[in-house]
Amino acid sequence: MRKYVRFPLLFVTAVALGLSMSSCGDDDDPVTEDTLDPQKTKTIEQYVNGVVIATYKSLADESIDLYEACVRLKDDPGQGNIEAVCNEWIAARKYWEQSEAFLYGAAADYSIDPHIDSWPLDKAQLDQTLRNTTLINNMKENGCNFDGFATLGYGLLGFHAVEYMVFRDGGARKYAGGVDKDGVSYGALSETELVYCAAVAEDLRNQCIRLEASWAGVENISDEKLSILEDAELEPTLNYGEIIIAAGEAGNKIYKTQIAAYVQILQGAADIADEVGNTKITDPVSSGNVLDVESWYSWNSIADFADNIRSVQHAYYGNNGTAANASSVSAYIKSLNPTLDSEIQAAITTAIAEIEAMPAPFRDNLTEAASGKAKDACNALLDKLDEAIELIQE
Repeated sequence: MRKYVRFPLLFVTAVALGLSMSSCGDDDDPVTEDTLDPQKTKTIEQYVNGVVIATYKSLADESIDLYEACVRLKDDPGQGNIEAVCNEWIAARKYWEQSEAFLYGAAADYSIDPHIDSWPLDKAQLDQTLRNTTLINNMKENGCNFDGFATLGYGLLGFHAVEYMVFRDGGARKYAGGVDKDGVSYGALSETELVYCAAVAEDLRNQCIRLEASWAGVENISDEKLSILEDAELEPTLNYGEIIIAAGEAGNKIYKTQIAAYVQILQGAADIADEVGNTKITDPVSSGNVLDVESWYSWNSIADFADNIRSVQHAYYGNNGTAANASSVSAYIKSLNPTLDSEIQAAITTAIAEIEAMPAPFRDNLTEAASGKAKDACNALLDKLDEAIELIQE
């Protein structure tokens, strides 16, 4: 079964080993701290604090709520608590999808992205795992905190494992069981599934907290979150926010110039625009296979795709709103080429609109007629972001 696993730019190895590594942009000229542009520093700081850390903090907070809802469901099974887990899943999912314009850094280096968001779910292996009495008993006693949990493949973990447990046909699974729209019967939610769901949600929570800590620094997260990371032995070894903010400073082997940091921001945005148009939308349409659809049990696919483009918007605007911050990559592009900045902003708006105009659910409309405009809009946005990358490297 195919796994959709991303491999964005990795840079832990270079930092950890002190190796010289070519970064994005023109790094051949010698750089000294007195050549740094204060406005560029301010823009990068705004991006880190106003976009990346703000998004990851919300993701971590919502993932805690999701885990706690899963525990309540395990301890008190019933339809109302299944619906509560579904609501918390959607809330956490929103912030994950809105983070995908910055999948470089911790999300890649610690393999958090594939760990919590590989799809499709490996249902055959999951069914076998749920019959593993020793594993389930360990989960019942220890949650995700035992050695055997680490042997589970990515296709059994993360958002989509929790999604499968609690969603059917775009809504909450029936506690007593039922038949889905494809005519496939599913049984009542079992104690085994409840235990598994809570353990996977705990692991998901831990990974999301690690993302926040990796960019904000462990000293800037709550005591509750720090305790969770320490118990799970997942404290990050780098502060990714500090690394990119220090772009252009002497000794920064990853971002040797401030422009290199700008290129990274734009490249992260371009990568997810590309993925939405040419993988998330195109692959299921090409195959006609519903299993290739991301978030198809919850029917959340269209919301996922739109939030991915909002991630582009946030990265480009330097905040999590719908208007560019004065200290943003958008403002910088505008200073160089106002027309291109306007075109990028318009392309973002169009891509979101075309995605949200696709007939829902996406899994039932895997045709070029239903999705072509959205795919084309994503590719038009990708082209404009590529233009911006070329512009700032001239």
